[in-house]
Amino acid sequence: MDLTPQNCPVCDAATPVQEWAQANWDLAGLGDLAFSSRKLPEWMHFHLVRCSMCDVVFANPVPSTDWLLAQYRQAAFAAGDESIMAARSYAKVVAALVPDMKSRDGALDIGAGDGAFLQELLDLGFTNVAGLEPSRAPIDQASASIRPLLNNRMFTGEEATPASLSLVTCFQTLEHVNRPLELCRKASNLLRPGGVLLVAVHNYRAWPARLMGRRSPIYDIQHLQLFSPLSLGRLLENTGLTRVTIRPLCNRYPLSYWLRLLPLGITAKRRVLSLVTHMGLDKCNISLCPGNLVAYGFKSS
Repeated sequence: MDLTPQNCPVCDAATPVQEWAQANWDLAGLGDLAFSSRKLPEWMHFHLVRCSMCDVVFANPVPSTDWLLAQYRQAAFAAGDESIMAARSYAKVVAALVPDMKSRDGALDIGAGDGAFLQELLDLGFTNVAGLEPSRAPIDQASASIRPLLNNRMFTGEEATPASLSLVTCFQTLEHVNRPLELCRKASNLLRPGGVLLVAVHNYRAWPARLMGRRSPIYDIQHLQLFSPLSLGRLLENTGLTRVTIRPLCNRYPLSYWLRLLPLGITAKRRVLSLVTHMGLDKCNISLCPGNLVAYGFKSS
């Protein structure tokens, strides 16, 4: 794995940075779920710095896109039920935006997983819906009706004709890519006037992340950058979008999912999960606001 120095991924410049966290990773300690969503955290991460201008925390140096793609292609997937629940949370945000949208024709989900959110878009009346997912395992587990809508590759910006989409979504994916500003600009280029780019990210400034420190699950080998409200707003504004809105996002997941995120050792955590499962409480659904952010902006007319 080759690591390359980079500029700020939001400012796109060699802005002053502050030391945030020394590198803490060991490839030998990563399993087949290391580059999968909603896994047991390993608390590994690359060397992290914070941009003094926009407040984004980012890996510097970073691995190549080719290396990352290889990791995602071979990653396992074991989050089907949780994927559905996450999709429902995102669908509520989209439903509230629909009255302000000029069209529901053409929607692209970047980092679509098993495509659960695509079904939500169809239920909301969107047409010409598609998803991009670099990992093969979640696509193989997608429902038969959704699987044809999923493409096994990373986003390039050439997935649709410019100015042809009404909605582009990117949930918990901007942390994973080498150049998030480039991704957002390419996504914006695909939007027709009045179209919406909608994203969701982790907020490292939220109190749960601050409380757990480096034992927060957001500090992960997959996450090349971590956002705050300031840096996320700067990202969308630098993309050229207007009417940018940022707010907290609440999620509803089974108790077992929330327990997996606790800053406990693997052995202790497995004991807790085993006890909760034995008591029949593992599938009790609980709504929490763990510190995620949702943001959207409109393509100008």
